[in-house]
Amino acid sequence: MKPRARSFDEFAEEYERLHDLTGDPVGEWLAERLPRHGGSALDLGCGTGRHAALLAERFARVDAVDVSAAMVRIASATRPRDNIHYRVGDLAELPESPVYHLVLSVSTLHHLDDLPAALAHIRRLVAPGGLVVLHDGVCEGRPPSRLRLYAREVRRLLVGVARSPRNAARTWAVFRLRTGAWLVHRAGDRFLSRKTFEHVHGAVFDAARFEEAPNGYAMFWRCPRAEAGPAGPALRAAVNR
Repeated sequence: MKPRARSFDEFAEEYERLHDLTGDPVGEWLAERLPRHGGSALDLGCGTGRHAALLAERFARVDAVDVSAAMVRIASATRPRDNIHYRVGDLAELPESPVYHLVLSVSTLHHLDDLPAALAHIRRLVAPGGLVVLHDGVCEGRPPSRLRLYAREVRRLLVGVARSPRNAARTWAVFRLRTGAWLVHRAGDRFLSRKTFEHVHGAVFDAARFEEAPNGYAMFWRCPRAEAGPAGPALRAAVNR
C-alpha cells in the first residue's frame, strides 16, 4: 500500500463529515447490485464502514479492512454490527484462501503499487461461485491539477448557492471540506482510463463485466464453481508479464 493511502489518518473525521453532507451515491448504486444474502463478505478499504454496514444487512459475516487506523476507529464507533469484524490491515496480510462469497472494494485499489498482483490476490480470496465487485475512479487524459480541482469546487459552490440560497451554509461547509486536506489528497490520485481499467482487470478476471458507476467505473466477476485456491497458469502469466 502506498504511504499516501495512510494519509487518510490526517483527515478521517473531515472525510466522514463530508460524506454525511453529500450522501453515498456509490452505496445506493451497490444496494441494487449486490446479492441479497450470503455467507461471508470482505470489504477491502472499508473506510468509515458505510459499505460494510450495507454488507452486514445481507451477509452472515463481514470482514472490513483498512490501512487507516483513524478510519477504522470511526467505523467501529459509528457503524458497529455484531457480524462486522473491523481491522486495521493491508490486502497483502490477508491469507490466500477462497473463503469469501463476496469481495468488495470501493475507490481503494488505485492506491496500490502493484495492481495486477493485488488483483490476483483478491481472486484467490473468493470462494467458488462467489462474486468480486471492484470500483474505482477513472481518468481519461491528464489528471487534473490541484488548481483545476479547486476551480471546479468554486464553480460547484457558486452554482449550489445560486440554486438553493437556503442551503448556502451546507454548501459552504461542503466546499470547505472538499478544498482542504481532501483536495490535496485527490490531486495526488492517479486513475486508469476506462480502456486500461478493463485491460488490467480483465487480464486477471476472465469474462468480467464492466459498468459505469457513480464516481468511477466498476468490474463484476463471478468465480467459476470449479475454481478454488491458487490461480492457474494463464492468470500467473497475465500477472507476471
